[in-house]
Formats: sequence, structure tokens, C-alpha cells
Amino acid sequence: MPVVVACLFCPGCAVLTTRQMDAVNQFARTSNNFSAYPSRIITALAELRVKRGIYFANSVHDPQTHLTELDNLYSAMISDFAVSAKADISFRVIDKYAVALLLLSSRAHAANLDSQALRTGHSLESLLSTYNQIPGVKAVPTGMGSLTGSLLQAGGDQIIRRKQAKALQEFVPAADTIMRVMIGNLLDYLENTNIDFLISNEERSLASNYRSFLNQRTPLVGNDRDYLDMKQDLDGIKALRSATIVAANQILKTHASLLAALEKPDDLNETAAALQSMYDNVNAVKTAYGKISAVQK
Repeated sequence: MPVVVACLFCPGCAVLTTRQMDAVNQFARTSNNFSAYPSRIITALAELRVKRGIYFANSVHDPQTHLTELDNLYSAMISDFAVSAKADISFRVIDKYAVALLLLSSRAHAANLDSQALRTGHSLESLLSTYNQIPGVKAVPTGMGSLTGSLLQAGGDQIIRRKQAKALQEFVPAADTIMRVMIGNLLDYLENTNIDFLISNEERSLASNYRSFLNQRTPLVGNDRDYLDMKQDLDGIKALRSATIVAANQILKTHASLLAALEKPDDLNETAAALQSMYDNVNAVKTAYGKISAVQK
């Protein structure tokens, strides 16, 4: 279902105000790379499961049983790291949309901004088309790529400003439906019962497995530190999940407020408040993210 794209430049099109452009830019900067946070929840759980499982494997004396435990851990790790196609593409669309908004609201017009916009547009369009081919999903609008891809075909600051304004006035409303779907997918992923099970399983198994290790081995100080680190990581994973759900909902609310601000620029106070809440929520996510030590590459 392609988006109907009007001419990106006309002499009568008003340039957006500085506050409007700054609001778009702040939204883009705050939401950029947001998908790293929900992804880390699964990564951290997988790493925690491996670390905890190794302690359990070391409580087993029989070599074959020990090896079987390690093989099972490896198989579970591969499964845990896998993300569904719908969730994976949803994360990438959210990030690519933020990159597109950064380009459309940029005050700095680098010499290669043309090629950046073209690549971003093509990439976003490819992601949306791929998403629509996933069985069972509700199709989202396509045609978004042309809005960024044809951004800077003419020179001159005033011309560029008008083209940016026109592109944003069409791009943000067209993307609102897409953002609702993608953030909805992200929330489905975060609130998935499988994540509930993985967290509950670690809560049940951590003390039990370490107790088995203590029954068979004399612990070193480092072992006890590992146990405390794992407990802290589990608390961090739960905090990250809760904070990311709050932030994802706020991103959606802020995007709706941003859309209203582009249509009615007279009062940006509500949008400013929404952007501040979004910034605070994402910072809370970053704080929780930084406290998890289980994810190691």
C-alpha cells in the first residue's frame, strides 16, 4: 500500500520553525538505536543462563553427564539468542526511521547528505517491504523511502530547508501508522510470556544450581562473586525490561504529539513536555542497561 508522495518542493511551502525542526531532531536523537535495549534483555538472559548452567555442570562428576549438560547449554543458548523475524525487523525499522528523521531535520548539510538520504531511504523501504512479506503480519505502508531519497536534489540552504519541511510534513504523518505497528511489535516482544518464563526459570534455578555446585566443590572467592553478580544481573534484566516497556509507550505518545506539533505549531509546550518525558524514560533504560554485566562478547 504505497504512500502517495507529493512534490517535495514548491515556492509556497513554508519552512518549519526552528522549534519544530529541533523537536523532530530531539525525537530522532533520543530514539536512535533504541532497539539495542530490548535486544539486550534476551542477550543478557542467554548469557546468565550459560553462566549459571556451567556452575551446575561443574557439580556433576560423571564426564558424559557433564558434557551433556554443556551441550544442552549450547543448544539453549542458540535458541535464546534467536529473535523472531517480526521482532527483528521491527527493531530495525524503528532505528532506521530515527536515522531518516535525523537527516530530514539536520541543520548541517554535508556534501554527502544526498547519498546518505538515498541509502537510508532505500534501506527503510527494503525493511518495510520485507516486513510485509512475513506471514500473518498486518501490512504497513510503503513508499517512505522516496521522501528521504529525493531530499537534496537541489542546492542552497533555503531550498534545502523548504524540501526538509515538505518532506517532514509528509514523512512523519505517513510514518505514524508504521510506528504504531512497530512499537506494538516491540511491546509484544517485551511482554511475551516466553520472556516471563525465562526470567522465572533463572530466578528458580540460580540458587538451586549454585547450591548443587557447593555440595560438590569447595568454592573460591571468585565463585561467590559470580553468584552475587548473577543475582545482580537478574535484577538488572527485570529493571531493564520494565524501563523499556515504559519508554516504548512514551516514544509512541511523543510521536503522536510530534505529529500534532507539525500540523499546529502555535503551541509546542505539550510536545516539549512529551519529549522531556521520553528523554527521561530512555535515560532510565540506559541506566538499567549499563548495570547488567552478564552480556559479554
